[in-house]
Amino acid sequence: MFKLIIADDERLIREALSTTINWKDLDIELTGICRNGIEAYDMILDESPDIVLTDIRMPGMSGLDLIRRTSEAGIPVQFILLSGYGEFEYAKTAMQYGVKHYILKPYDDQQIIDCIQQCKKDCCQVRLNSRPGMEHFTAQSNILHNVMSSIFNDCICQDRRLDSILDNYEQYIDFHFTSYKLLYVYYLAFENLEHFLGLIKDYVKKNLPQTIIYGVYVNHTLLLFFQNTGNNCRQLRTFIEQLSLPEQDVTLETQLTTYSSLKNLLEDAVCKLKRFGMIYYINNFHAIYTCNYNNVISQLQALYTQMLQGGTDSLAQVEELLNGISNIEFLKQLTGNLLLKITASQPSQSTLELTNWLIQLDRETDLALLREMVLTKLKDIIQAGLISAQYSSMTQQIFDYVHKNLQDSNLSLKGIAENHLFMNVDYVSKKFYRETGKKFSHYLTEMRIQHAKDLMKANPSASIQTIAMQIGCGNNPKYFSQLFKKQEGITPTEYMGK
Repeated sequence: MFKLIIADDERLIREALSTTINWKDLDIELTGICRNGIEAYDMILDESPDIVLTDIRMPGMSGLDLIRRTSEAGIPVQFILLSGYGEFEYAKTAMQYGVKHYILKPYDDQQIIDCIQQCKKDCCQVRLNSRPGMEHFTAQSNILHNVMSSIFNDCICQDRRLDSILDNYEQYIDFHFTSYKLLYVYYLAFENLEHFLGLIKDYVKKNLPQTIIYGVYVNHTLLLFFQNTGNNCRQLRTFIEQLSLPEQDVTLETQLTTYSSLKNLLEDAVCKLKRFGMIYYINNFHAIYTCNYNNVISQLQALYTQMLQGGTDSLAQVEELLNGISNIEFLKQLTGNLLLKITASQPSQSTLELTNWLIQLDRETDLALLREMVLTKLKDIIQAGLISAQYSSMTQQIFDYVHKNLQDSNLSLKGIAENHLFMNVDYVSKKFYRETGKKFSHYLTEMRIQHAKDLMKANPSASIQTIAMQIGCGNNPKYFSQLFKKQEGITPTEYMGK
């Protein structure tokens, strides 16, 4: 599902846009409706929408200023401009920032719908083009496979409710707003599974680079699912249907289904998988027997809990359990799963730190050294777990980052979440609000205004333009003055004259 924000200073137009079009049928979540450009920019910082439908002429901050600031902040938003003015100069200025859609008032709903459909295609392409480097992608893939494996283990083997399970992993993956494809492959014999997965791995590497393919195999049926990025999934389906496998008497059949969110897909899949006892999770195109895996992870979790509570024999038991694992790939998978469960319940652990550690883990080829790494990491996590704080590590990292980079006019929660925390931005936004009682945009404005007041007190002769640049409002003293008056009730000049 794609997130949309509407911004227009005319109430009737806002209401018409929000109510006359069935956004849900277009796979659109209407995230917010704004009265002016400043409100829209704050909401973009907080919600990281995919599409913004905005008027050009608005008080405080125009639609063009909104596009410029969003572009400079590096937030990938598809804009649709609405205007009652037909001057080409507006469209030409907007085009400099990559805006393709410009609709003149009065408009009809079909024009809006056509633009939205095109923007959705552009959003999919932007997501593909913004994939991380290969090493980062490998680490991210390992984490997300561990997440998905844990979810299936918890749902099927422990018979836990899906909602309570997903709550533990929202920091790693978006379960609610991203569309997914589920591809069923029927009549796949177990003896052909590894060979089949090898062929799919080679195809994906060549044709769907940096696409994470999840999978579950049960009773001659393989379920493959992945983010919806356009027609590439249809090509994968055609490739599978044309495969010829050794000793495969029955022709493979497929079925492709689209889900508006990963949560909906998992609800459907888990309900069907619960009927079977022999279940294999497909981790990076390798089949792992879920039930055996679950028994080992349960033992490790129980021992970790005892260690955290001061159990003196638990560390030796963990070491003994690890020594019994002779497959290095299985140990890597097991370790990643365990650490995800631990860090999900212990917020003092940094996701960036865990990501970097998993990269080192994946590079290690010596089984003995790998066991030693795991034991050392567990000891470090236990020590960190004894330290409590008013805010979680995630929120504290946001505070620190904003403090050090306040002069950056392009600060956004999306940028911090994806490039500094390596977390899902929707999870970060909700958790930040839950812990601080403030949206990120409000917190950022408060910090900037407080810093401006400190600067004005320290140097009363400083120009408004200089202060605007020092607090992150860029070369835009007018915007700074508007923010200051909105926050303090008076202009910066009046404040300095007090």
